[in-house]
Amino acid sequence: MIRVLIADGNEHTLAGVKNLLNNEPGFEVLAQASDGESVIDLISAGVVPDVVLTDVHLPRINGILLAGHISRNFPFIKTIMFTMEDQEHYLIDAFKSGIKSYLTKSVARDELIFAIGQVNQGKYYMCTQLASRLTLLFLKGTEMTSLIVEPNIEFSGREMEVLQLIADGCTNQEIANQLFTSKRTVEGHRQSMINKTGVRNTPALVKYAMRYNLMKTREDVTRSTRT
Repeated sequence: MIRVLIADGNEHTLAGVKNLLNNEPGFEVLAQASDGESVIDLISAGVVPDVVLTDVHLPRINGILLAGHISRNFPFIKTIMFTMEDQEHYLIDAFKSGIKSYLTKSVARDELIFAIGQVNQGKYYMCTQLASRLTLLFLKGTEMTSLIVEPNIEFSGREMEVLQLIADGCTNQEIANQLFTSKRTVEGHRQSMINKTGVRNTPALVKYAMRYNLMKTREDVTRSTRT
């Protein structure tokens, strides 16, 4: 049995989706809410669904903020965005907030049921309409990536060694031990690379280096330290 909590500011949507799911074998609508704050109150009071089906535009706390709150505080609850909004920035913000699926309200009944089932199994799902459009955007984007100018940033040989070990998951102390130097020196190299790239933290540094092909092979790193 998949237990669902529906959150939507539109009474007709609430009633329609509730009726649809309650008449579907294997589904149970635990509760419904017309605003985001009520969803949080319900969950905090012990109403624990498997899936929360929410709109982007909810009173008091919108659906994206609600999804973020659920993801941080109740990670065992999956969230689906069910909305009229089909602009890419809503979709991106929603997935960043922790949702598992994004559906437009134009989806057919069968696709809605299928999406909830997929999400309940821990999978991601995007409705067919948006998936097709984003595929085209992705293909256009890949054609444009070759036009992006790589940054004029150079790391020293020792910085490259540190970066490679960071990417391998080593701690500052483990890197210091491998490079026969001090932990403070490793921290200095790490901060130097963060300053050069202008990123905020170490994970962003690794992502930046991979994005702009700044990561070198171990052979390249060894060769650069010898020159």
